[in-house]
Amino acid sequence: MANDEEVADSLISQQRLKAALHYAVGKKCEEIGEELQVEFSKQMIFALTECTFKQSEVIATDLEAFARHAKRTTINGDDVKLLVRRNKNVGDCIKDLSDKLAKLHSRQKMKNKRPRKDAASTDSIMET
Repeated sequence: MANDEEVADSLISQQRLKAALHYAVGKKCEEIGEELQVEFSKQMIFALTECTFKQSEVIATDLEAFARHAKRTTINGDDVKLLVRRNKNVGDCIKDLSDKLAKLHSRQKMKNKRPRKDAASTDSIMET
């Protein structure tokens, strides 16, 4: 019985996700349509949504496999870099973002590692 509920919950979540994706694709098509002075049919928007959803499923499966191969349970940036390795433009963009995040992370670490005044005064007392 619990298994049936899990399947039903999964289907409901998937339908909600598809609905949100369909809305986002529709809005983007409207935006591009206004810019290019063209109109996208509902069938085209639906087909584009389905393709995007299927591609996202493939990407998620690949990322999970890369993490599992590395004996990890969490997907990280290296998995994403491995995924986009054959697309130079996307790979360069991901590498740039990764570098920016690494710099930001190191800055945050440096901020958190500032010595406390108490520790510095204790060290100077010990030396005398």
